[in-house]
Amino acid sequence: MTEQTQGRVLNITPEEIESGKTMAFVAYLIFFIPLLIEEQRKNKFVMFHTEQSLLILLIYVAGFILGTIGSFFCIGAILYLIVVFAFVLWIIGVINALSGKVKEVPLVGQFGAKFNFVK
Repeated sequence: MTEQTQGRVLNITPEEIESGKTMAFVAYLIFFIPLLIEEQRKNKFVMFHTEQSLLILLIYVAGFILGTIGSFFCIGAILYLIVVFAFVLWIIGVINALSGKVKEVPLVGQFGAKFNFVK
């Protein structure tokens, strides 16, 4: 099966998807676990979701830092909305992983491939 997401083509087989669902879910909980297991590093489905989860984690950390700094300037509550946005993206990613979908998270998912996090 050939999956296409935002212009890039991923050759992910149904067997990879089926065998990688659990580890793709784990990637959203603790992103580095799939990176430590050689068998999972070869699974394109798992690496796709690991890449997406790492991107969401970076958005969350950036939102938390900006929100903390912004709290000194009375705009922290507004900046903490980035954290809420990251949480919503996390839920979407988990649902995609558990349902076997190779689908980037909205608005920011395409940047995972551009930053080339897990290659």
